[in-house]
Amino acid sequence: MITLRFAETAEEDIAFSVSPLLEAVHSWHVLTDPGHHALHVPWVRRCRRLPTALRRRMREHDFVVADHIPALFESRTGDHDADFADQLAAVRDLPPALLAAELARTLVDTTRHTGDDLVDDPAARDAVLTEYRDSDPGRAARLEGILTDPRPVLDDALTVLEDYWDAGFAQEWERIEPSLYESIARSGARIAHQGLFPMLRTLAPQIRVDPGRRTLRLDRPHDHDVTVTHEHPVTFTASHYVWPHVRVTCDAPWPMRITYPALPLAPASTARPTSQKDTLTVLRALAAAPRLQIVTHLAAQSRTTQELATLLGLSPSVTSRHLHQLTQAGLTTTQREGYYVLYALAPARLDQIATALITLAPRPEA
Repeated sequence: MITLRFAETAEEDIAFSVSPLLEAVHSWHVLTDPGHHALHVPWVRRCRRLPTALRRRMREHDFVVADHIPALFESRTGDHDADFADQLAAVRDLPPALLAAELARTLVDTTRHTGDDLVDDPAARDAVLTEYRDSDPGRAARLEGILTDPRPVLDDALTVLEDYWDAGFAQEWERIEPSLYESIARSGARIAHQGLFPMLRTLAPQIRVDPGRRTLRLDRPHDHDVTVTHEHPVTFTASHYVWPHVRVTCDAPWPMRITYPALPLAPASTARPTSQKDTLTVLRALAAAPRLQIVTHLAAQSRTTQELATLLGLSPSVTSRHLHQLTQAGLTTTQREGYYVLYALAPARLDQIATALITLAPRPEA
């Protein structure tokens, strides 16, 4: 379990970023096992048009991104002025021991071994290599090569990435980059108006938020309990291709990072505008003080009808009628937990209606 603890002024200790290099790596990961990434089937199909030789080289080197994505690909991720080439150059400049540790993690069971152990502990390294020589000689040879000199493996992988970028992903990045920045802007607006934890609740189902304890938790096979401070901030990196995963970096020497799915994202050609009738339905649902209060309470956390009734000073039956109207308008969702039904806010629906309202007013000429 990974636990992040936030102070009352945590808004000052978080940042947001996007990364062309990391996004290219995540999209390569999608191609290693397309069946687990239904959202990205269009990209999988487009990649069938990549040059045959490039596709073969990507398969030969896909161990670098198939299971564990090395943190080395996060180099300069927080630098909004760094483009793909800048980030690639930063990876090449990393110390060999750090490269070896990160690349080794792509080949071993990370619940049993760490890359640092394999680099620093000859006994651990020999034991792992002996195990793999018996069970998987090819993996053993590749791991031994990385631990001896990681540069050739890294150079091959980065060359494949460069060719993949030039052949197709540079154009895809142009498509998705504006949507990722728009996602960050929405998160910033939510923090400014509602606070940090309502924003955190929108990130992904794998992330569990407890506003009362000011914690964020993610289920992982290793344990970390980290307090986010000004000296140890956390960066949330918006990604389209990381879905359905949430990737966490919290081991030294890397900065703390959570790469999360920025959803929804649809091609501009298929995006459907909200109709006036749809907008009117939502506005009617919000046009009552009790329902606005319900939205405010649900922005902090999911609640039952009984909890909301107590907070509102209304009977459960009256509260239930208000919730029904909000749910009919798509503003709330429900999830059963044992005996209780929990109501949660649907932030994407609010964003959709906000966008519809903004488009009603003409933009001023630049």
